[in-house]
Amino acid sequence: MNTKAICAGILGATGLALFYAVVVGFAGGLAHLGQQTLDDWPWLLLILSGFGTQIGLFVELRRRERLHADVRAATGGGAGASAVGMIACCAHHVADLAPIIGASGAAVFLTEYRIPIMAIGIAINALGVFLAARRLRRTSVPVGR
Repeated sequence: MNTKAICAGILGATGLALFYAVVVGFAGGLAHLGQQTLDDWPWLLLILSGFGTQIGLFVELRRRERLHADVRAATGGGAGASAVGMIACCAHHVADLAPIIGASGAAVFLTEYRIPIMAIGIAINALGVFLAARRLRRTSVPVGR
């Protein structure tokens, strides 16, 4: 994997972490953000590292796609798994915003089931990483590139 792909993965994970901080901090304040981060740090670490890994792998796949036109279809499948994973793993944060938008029933549900939702998101992220890594193994870099 090249340096550009690694940097993209780090930037992707950082962007997701900032999104988390803004949503949770806006909804509950800095004290809530700190407590939520302390409570959920193992889950957050898995989600952020899985997302960053997927971003890095997909950047590398895109680089190779430019070198091999036949990679496009397989990349789409992994991207779909990634998108579903991110929706599932971040859906529990809607609970932080739900009272603000008047959806208290959704807030209660999402808060109650946040750990299973995060676990599903991590599993789907793992699937995305697996698909991208498998495709990378099958896609060689042409000699001289």
